[in-house]
Amino acid sequence: MLQPLRGSGQALCEWLNSRKDNGLYPSARDLLDTHVPVDLVTDSEVESLLETVQEGRRALRTTMSGILPNVFGSGERDVQGVRNDIRAAAHEAGLIGELVRPLDDPISRAEWSFPYHAAALSRRYRVSTHPAERKDGLLKLGEGLARVLGVLALTELAASNGFSRNLRKQFRTGATFGTWLWILDRLEAEGIAPRMQQLATVRDRGNARALLGHIKDFRNTSHHAHGVRASHQLAEDVERLEPHVVRAISAVSWLSGTHWDWVERCEYLDEGSYRIVGLRLRGSHPSWEPFERSSTQPLRPDRIYVDSAPYGAPVDLWPFAVVSLCEECRTRELFLLNEVRDDQLTLRSLEEHSLEMTYGPPE
Repeated sequence: MLQPLRGSGQALCEWLNSRKDNGLYPSARDLLDTHVPVDLVTDSEVESLLETVQEGRRALRTTMSGILPNVFGSGERDVQGVRNDIRAAAHEAGLIGELVRPLDDPISRAEWSFPYHAAALSRRYRVSTHPAERKDGLLKLGEGLARVLGVLALTELAASNGFSRNLRKQFRTGATFGTWLWILDRLEAEGIAPRMQQLATVRDRGNARALLGHIKDFRNTSHHAHGVRASHQLAEDVERLEPHVVRAISAVSWLSGTHWDWVERCEYLDEGSYRIVGLRLRGSHPSWEPFERSSTQPLRPDRIYVDSAPYGAPVDLWPFAVVSLCEECRTRELFLLNEVRDDQLTLRSLEEHSLEMTYGPPE
């Protein structure tokens, strides 16, 4: 008999359920001859993560059970009333189809849940129509993914060794697709264990780093080609390129759980307890939404923090990501590092607006 030594046995249950073949459990004899992944089923972190997965399944089942009930279940006898109920159910079914699209479409999922500089580019690609626009949208989206990952990796490098001269040199002429990939490679080459542990997986399942490199090479080759490409050739490029972008999004799906929170206030409540008040961008929507949450440690106001839960404390992205009121459009925008000249940093928003700031060692 298999029994968990501690915890709820969630990992063991998950593993046993994976043994099912066509909905049927294997025989006891087959289970006795099967090796159990002991390191996984006894790992407390795996246990906690799988409990979160199970909670998601329960929430999904509960929600789905109450959607689109049988229109004849109400016992309504009036034909016109039933007809109206059927029409309403049909409209609701169409809406539900739109709402559940992100569950099956990685690009829609990125548009809905990724950090803004990737989510907004996902939307721009989704609504594009002309082959040239679609191709450019895919290339921009690939670079946007590299930029978001690169900013996170650069934050880890700077936290470990400081914003060194060698790092600054990479931004001398402005950040490119290749710059961000170099930052990702550097993080691995230096053997740094990132506080955001998900960053260590960019070469694992799906190999996002390799996929982003392929997208960059595709862009360089096509942009340096001579002549003007016909529409059917551009459409063929889109067909070849889109699978790589979709796989890259799927490989870094953990980005959907990394909220970039801009802290306005950090209020002391009592010993070891704080209330964080601020704003965040949700997916591709450009408007900032207020949030309020508790924290066990103080956070600096006017800084962007990425929540690395459940692995550790929030990570400060300053000075590589900054929120500021844009002087051109008079709206609050999210700026990411683009260029470095000595101690002068130039950050750029997705609307191509620039922000200049002087960098000094963190206090």
